Amino acid sequence: MSRTVTDWSQQLEITDKKDADKVVETFPEDKLGRQKYATFLTKFLAGEGFDRSTEERHNYVLNLNSGWGSGKTYFLRRWAKDLEANYPVVYIDAWKQDYSDDPLMTVVSSMIKQLREQAGKSEDDKKFKAPRKLLGLLKAAAPSMARGLTKRYLGIDPLKIMEEDETAEVGETVEDEKGQDVDMGLAASKMVEQLINEHDAKAVAITNLKENVEKWVAAVIDQNDHQYPAFIFIDELDRCRPSYAVEMLETIKHIFDIPGVVFVVATDTEQLQHAVKAIYGEGFDARVYLSRFFNSRFSLKTPEFEDLLTVHCQTEKLSKEYFEELGVTVWPENDDVKLTLDNITVVLSAFGISVRTAIQITERVIATLSNLEKGMKIDILMLTALLCIREKDDGLYEKIINSKFNRKEGDKDITLSKYLDDRFDFKQKKMKIQFEVVATDIQSLGFQHSYAAGKYEAELQLYCRDIFACYFGYPSNGGLPAMMAMDGRSRIKRTKYHKVNDKLGELAGEFYSYELLEKSASKWLEHIHIKNGLDKVPPNTYKDLVELASAIDWIDEEKK
Repeated sequence: MSRTVTDWSQQLEITDKKDADKVVETFPEDKLGRQKYATFLTKFLAGEGFDRSTEERHNYVLNLNSGWGSGKTYFLRRWAKDLEANYPVVYIDAWKQDYSDDPLMTVVSSMIKQLREQAGKSEDDKKFKAPRKLLGLLKAAAPSMARGLTKRYLGIDPLKIMEEDETAEVGETVEDEKGQDVDMGLAASKMVEQLINEHDAKAVAITNLKENVEKWVAAVIDQNDHQYPAFIFIDELDRCRPSYAVEMLETIKHIFDIPGVVFVVATDTEQLQHAVKAIYGEGFDARVYLSRFFNSRFSLKTPEFEDLLTVHCQTEKLSKEYFEELGVTVWPENDDVKLTLDNITVVLSAFGISVRTAIQITERVIATLSNLEKGMKIDILMLTALLCIREKDDGLYEKIINSKFNRKEGDKDITLSKYLDDRFDFKQKKMKIQFEVVATDIQSLGFQHSYAAGKYEAELQLYCRDIFACYFGYPSNGGLPAMMAMDGRSRIKRTKYHKVNDKLGELAGEFYSYELLEKSASKWLEHIHIKNGLDKVPPNTYKDLVELASAIDWIDEEKK
């Protein structure tokens, strides 16, 4: 049988079966290159669930592990839509249904509804009804079940009894809710007997349920000329309240072994382990506990920062055209959005920012730039770096922004640039800049040789030393007082401007090795930074922007 596979590089729109003009779900293009994983896993699980040479059906349970922000839900839902053309498919969002008191009934009702629709049957079809024996199935939660049974069959509430008479021992008589004597020895015996009966009934109900699932799957296959196995997807388990997540696993494990059915349970495994420990205690081995539910685990590779930021953030607002419309100057100016995004990514990486925080900081940067007043000038590298520093060490941020940084190693002062360089990872990090040297620049600098316009790579380490640290009053030689007034700092920077120009003239006449190209790019970065007046922006401007941006907390959401 030929398989129908959509092209994930194209947007996919799902229309209503009764109204072709009504779009009920839209999948944007796959920007994280996930289609190859869906293709591989389909072949793998299809082979595990059904042996085509012998036509034997098997069961299989896969744990799809994927961290926050990696597009897990998008991947699962689009994969499920692909599979519907050839296999019975059920998709269950556990988080949206964790209000339910019974995870098993949640799964069963979803399976009935979706398989019935795929078989083209009506709601009254007897084949797609919950089996009668299942209706009496109790939730698999022993403590609450024991209490409920005791009260239901013996007319006593064990918790109430324990509260009222903590000294009572088994075999003694205590009063029930009606004030009558109850023999606790006899009560315990009856409760155990009832639990055994309930356990036996539960086993029969589960067996009956699995038989019905097999019939539902067979009906879909016969009706649509589909093939085995059926795919059951359970998503967002790690986002459920801990008790529900654990109950879901403990309960549905009873139906994992249905022949011809494969389960894909998608989780952020690390987060799910926290949920397990919340129930069983911090010392509990959650990793081993979870492993017993699954045959194997497949981990989606965490995408690169740049790919994640493109998917999660409004990166189109980083374009030169967008800033021109706003009437603001965002430096370094790059015609290509990708260059600006690359620079943000380099800064985030240098500070060791996590995936989740990287997305949040980038959203804050974009929101801040989008709301600048007309005529404002902002160094996007400095804004990003300050947000990173505040995220990593709020005390350090306060000292930098208020020009109170002071570190010593013995009797020797440690410069800000050296401290940041030692603590974070600026080495080998390259920024991408694009500039065009105009004739006035060449003439004013007195160059005998001109620089070619284009894209250059500059060292982040040199930016930190020669621009970032100097802006806050800490030159590389450590000789500038920390609390210098803005006028004094500007005067020194005007002197530095001439030194930068002298260095550019020196480099212009030398043979251009790759190393000299990087040095010249860093010096041009300084030259343009000062020439465009970025050094004259009051530090309080950044302080206000960072504090406002940091007050924005985006609610975690799995985006496409």
